Parts: sequence; structure tokens; C-alpha cells
Amino acid sequence: MASIVGVHGIGQQWLGRQQLLAAWGPALGDGLERAAGRRPMFSDLDIAFYGDLFLPARNGATDSVATKSGVPDSVEDLDLDTEEWADLAEALAELVTPAEIAAAAAEVPKGFGRFPRPLQALLAAIDRRYGAAAAVLSIKELRQVRRYLRQPSVREAVDDRVREMIPADCRVVIGHSLGSVVAYELLRRNPGLGVEMLITAGSPLALRMVRDSLRVEALPVPAWVNIRDPHDPVACGGELRTWWPQIRETDEIVVDNGAKAHSAERYLSRRQTGAALLRVAGR
Repeated sequence: MASIVGVHGIGQQWLGRQQLLAAWGPALGDGLERAAGRRPMFSDLDIAFYGDLFLPARNGATDSVATKSGVPDSVEDLDLDTEEWADLAEALAELVTPAEIAAAAAEVPKGFGRFPRPLQALLAAIDRRYGAAAAVLSIKELRQVRRYLRQPSVREAVDDRVREMIPADCRVVIGHSLGSVVAYELLRRNPGLGVEMLITAGSPLALRMVRDSLRVEALPVPAWVNIRDPHDPVACGGELRTWWPQIRETDEIVVDNGAKAHSAERYLSRRQTGAALLRVAGR
């Protein structure tokens, strides 16, 4: 089996490479087994881990890469400044339609919450469309994506870490969530890596906030497979081939991940993910 490197998404700072391997390995093995119809020969998966770069600062020290501690359970718990809210609200508006926002606005009680009613309506519309807590997930995701894209120190630290963890024999890179953006930048900036396939899953690359902060250009890879669940708010931008026509129509794959639409393990365990990997394995 091809040498595969996974690039994880947000919220992994409290975990580590070994813990992610313990989750990604079996999930990817299941995807391969479903695609092959038999027990596959599967090895050589590694994780390019950078989550610890987002750990909170210790002892009061400032750290341009670290985030504040705590895992917010609701939008009210999120500690965002005015500039962050402005940027994220624009990005969040891509997740739903004006009609959905208007419908949600009619149900928002007057005087409820500490946010302006238009923002409350937007967040409520996201939850109505994608499920409970979808707004929190989307904000947490896009906030870390925004930090990676807008803060040079964060971007440089993440890029350097991931580049160091790509072996010379790597043939497939799998990027989930923010990891798909990191993987895109890795391959765009390092055309000599020799990677044969990029698989993006649950990717926010199609969102305007992301595209406006990247150089949108063809990648030096023979194959790019994009897998998304229509109920995944992070991948709500739709087909990536709109912006990257090198992706073949048949390589824009829609799956159903059930109640955990954005789950990395659900994406990896899909038959379509395994089928994409088998294409490389057969070369």
C-alpha cells in the first residue's frame, strides 16, 4: 500500500500523533476493506501533527500561536474580538441562504442573548440547517482557519511542522478540515514532493474567506479527490472543482456521514475514500 500521510483538522491540540493514528488507522482500514471487498493489505499511514502549536500559553506568557484555553459549549462562551466576529460572520453567511436567515430571525426572541439580532438569526439558521451546535462547530473551525491564514507566525509554524513530517516516499496526502488547507499549501509550495494524490475531506477551501487568502492555482499532483457531506457545514462551499478545475467531475464525491457529518473517521471509513487509495496502490 502507498505511503500515506494524514493532515488533521482543528481541535486536536490536546491530543497527539499517536492518538490520531489510533483513530485514523482503523477508519481508513475500514474504507479500504469496503472498497476492496476483502481484508486489505494496509500499512504506512502517518499523521503530520501540528495541533500542539495551538495549545494555550503557559504561565501568562504571550504566544502568537497559542489559543485561549477552554472548549466552548455554546456561542455565548466564545471569546472573539470585534474583528474576528466581522470576518467570521461574513464567512458564516456562506453556510445558509438569506431565506433561511429570515426564517430563523422570526423565531429569535427579542432581547435574547448578547449578540445583535442579525447575528443571532444567522447562527440560528446554521443550527436549523446543519443540526444542533453546528454554529459553534463552524465558528471554532473557521476561527482556527482564519488564524492560520491571517497570522504569518501561525502559518509558518504549521507549514514548517507539516513539511518536516512528509517522507520522501509519500504518495498520498489526506487533509481533513483545516488540514485540507494546510495540505493544499504544502503541495502548492513544494512541487517536487512527488505526491501522486491529494484527498481533501470536509474541506473549507471553497469558502470565500479561505480562497481570498490563498493563491488559487493548479496543484502539482496527478490526482485530487474531494469528499464532502452536504450536511457538513465546514464543506458547505460545495464542489472545489469550481475553483480548481483540475479535479475531475468523478473525483468530486458526495457521502453521507450521518449525525457526525464533519467527523474525520466517518470520512476516512467511506468506501469512496478506500477506492481512491486503491487507485494509487494499483499503479
